[in-house]
Amino acid sequence: MSQPTPSPSVPRPSAATASVSDPNAPRRSVRILRRTIVIVIVVTFSLAAAGGIIVLLGDVESEATFKVIGTTALTGAVSVAAFCGATLIGRRVQWFGIVTIGLAVVTLGLALWFLWGDPFGGPDNYEFWDFLFKALSSFALLTAVASVSSLILLLTVRTQVVRIGLPITLGLLAAGTCLTLVTTWVESAWELEWLNRINGIVWILAALGVVVVPLTSLLLKAGTKPAEASPTLSPAMLERVDAAARAEGITADALIDRLLTAESRTPSADECR
Repeated sequence: MSQPTPSPSVPRPSAATASVSDPNAPRRSVRILRRTIVIVIVVTFSLAAAGGIIVLLGDVESEATFKVIGTTALTGAVSVAAFCGATLIGRRVQWFGIVTIGLAVVTLGLALWFLWGDPFGGPDNYEFWDFLFKALSSFALLTAVASVSSLILLLTVRTQVVRIGLPITLGLLAAGTCLTLVTTWVESAWELEWLNRINGIVWILAALGVVVVPLTSLLLKAGTKPAEASPTLSPAMLERVDAAARAEGITADALIDRLLTAESRTPSADECR
């Protein structure tokens, strides 16, 4: 009696084949990360808000009530900044969103230390207190500017106005931040009147760009016709392509490239007869 022939081993799918069979894997991981960040923000702010409501039902004039309410306000403000950074997750500039979230966390930590702890180290340690206060002010400024910049980077309409106004606005925000940090850490900078004038002008222009560029983007987007959706392959078709590639012993990209090359080939004279 003849033995049954063993079935050929199915080759393990390569990374390219796996990406074709599940093209939504990167999007799914980004969606999970963004959802996790939002859940953490919502839960943290909800707990802080609940604590503020509870203490307001008791002794309003106590020091603990002041600290809890201050914690609620700080958590809310920092949560908004972190959410602005989270909106960039999954985009080309997601690194900036991660930096914004990091700045928000550091700012909240320093602010809570000032509120609940004793960072001053005694009444006579003025230099240490001054350093910590400047550090907190600097991180708060960086967090605010980074959150506003994250929202501006969400603009998708790449018209000539937005293409020019967006980098100019971001440059003005960066320049204003640098000038403010210089005046914060260098005490002699306050005595330079021309520096203070330039700093004020830069911030006014930056605020103008923050308002004008998004409004221009919205107006131009409302006036344009919606673009037609680009055709995409259904999951069933992707599975058929994956199965055909495995049968040929090649990757799905190589199979599609071979088919497209064969279709685009110019027929010879004998084939046309």
